Amino acid sequence: MTEPTEPLVTSALILLSPLILAIPLSIGWRWWIGTEPEHEHYVEKVRRVLDAGIPLRRYRAELDAEARRFLIDPERQARIESDLLRPLSIQHFLLLPSLIVWPLLGLFAAVIAIPLMPVLRAIEWLFIDKRVLAASARVLQRITRWEVIGIPRLDDGAKQLDKVLASVHRLPVTVFLGLFAYLVVLYLPLDPRGVLLVSVAVYIVLVSITSVIRAATANALVFADPTKRRLIPMDTLVEDALGPLVGVGLVFLISRQLLYGSQLRSDELFGDPVIFSLSVLLVLYTATIIGVTVELSFFRSRGRQVRRAFQQQMVNEYDPTVYLFTRNMGTLRLSPLMPLSEWLDKGEVFEFDKPD
Repeated sequence: MTEPTEPLVTSALILLSPLILAIPLSIGWRWWIGTEPEHEHYVEKVRRVLDAGIPLRRYRAELDAEARRFLIDPERQARIESDLLRPLSIQHFLLLPSLIVWPLLGLFAAVIAIPLMPVLRAIEWLFIDKRVLAASARVLQRITRWEVIGIPRLDDGAKQLDKVLASVHRLPVTVFLGLFAYLVVLYLPLDPRGVLLVSVAVYIVLVSITSVIRAATANALVFADPTKRRLIPMDTLVEDALGPLVGVGLVFLISRQLLYGSQLRSDELFGDPVIFSLSVLLVLYTATIIGVTVELSFFRSRGRQVRRAFQQQMVNEYDPTVYLFTRNMGTLRLSPLMPLSEWLDKGEVFEFDKPD
């Protein structure tokens, strides 16, 4: 037996509210990036560099000169370049309202973030110091027979976006994993307090694992799959694999809870579809705030050390070569530059020759 129609309609509207908010937010974001002809001109200049497969550092001086010529300030430059390198999709705009309700949920998020820090350090010790992440990469490489190489990231030399917005770029899969965990925990025979505690514990572990993996793989390392003729950046591998599964799982779990909530949960709190919908939004926005807080603090304090330690482990295991993957007049070229060890010694920067 399904739920009565009126509560279902109300709960559906509550769940759709982030999507409704996402529409004006996406329009506002497009305006904030810039819609004037001079902005479009700069977009095209940056896109030509990226389409050629060349890191922005190579033409940084020329791009800055072009921006000054059209009176484009550095902040707008950063937004334009960020939108080209890491465009915001609908899942990002679903999370942005959390920045509006930050004052309301910030205290609750802070309480959860306090025990998260030691867990984060423990995950770093396990994954990096004890080489669990490197061992996982080695197992994956042996199973798939992929090669480990390096390709400079195209965002090398890009203008830095606001740190909170940059963090939001990385968050969707982490946040939706937290929401997924909450929905799964709802099926356990726990009272509301137990659901809250177990969900928080699971999310703390999830956000710790994903933060350490992101920090470690925010580098030039790439899996090369000659058999299927593709390149797979390490920093997107996990999210590309989990994204579709989490999305389908969320739709299934939310729909099932709405339609059969009173049969699945005997208590009145989570059995009510309206209260359930409100709890989903609460979890979604709180998880976003926690994720932003953790990523800002962890990436600022430990990000560089974790990234370099993981890359050094890959050097010791594979001694990979860094390549420049470029396109020119329809011709693709994979040009060897240097060993990854030399790349690390040079500060992960390749000094290009000055353009003619």
